Amino acid sequence: MDDQMIFRPSTSRDALAMHSLARDSQVLSVNSTYYYALMARHFQATCMVAESEGRVCGYVIGYCPPDQPDTLFVWQVGVAKPCQGKGLGKKLLIALIKARNPDFLEATIAPDNQPSINLFRSVARHFNVGCIFSETSYFSQEDLGTDEKAEHLMKIGPF
Repeated sequence: MDDQMIFRPSTSRDALAMHSLARDSQVLSVNSTYYYALMARHFQATCMVAESEGRVCGYVIGYCPPDQPDTLFVWQVGVAKPCQGKGLGKKLLIALIKARNPDFLEATIAPDNQPSINLFRSVARHFNVGCIFSETSYFSQEDLGTDEKAEHLMKIGPF
């Protein structure tokens, strides 16, 4: 990760790179390229990419739930392997929060996904705000299917 990192709203042209980063992570849910293009275009105000030397090296996909316009819900954060462990995911989330200015940030995370839990807790510490990780599932295994783990809600804020 170099000093010339650019954080910008996503565009549909970023879809191939976002798809590749998700696939190459071997841990993220991988959706179709069309899905990434649609999210990048329809939710450009709540999605962001990190670019270095003209290449997308990280992204965050988020949206505001229709009944919670003051909340930014983060669906996925993807970081290229060479940039992992260098704080890029945190920098992306901080940049998106500053750009969008929500009251709350939410995400669902599997209870055994400690790297994601640590990422969101680190963002909460950065802003010196509360962070709650629900003890009960937001989406159960029955909701998601046997190939998926239950997801619990993490809520950060108010900012």
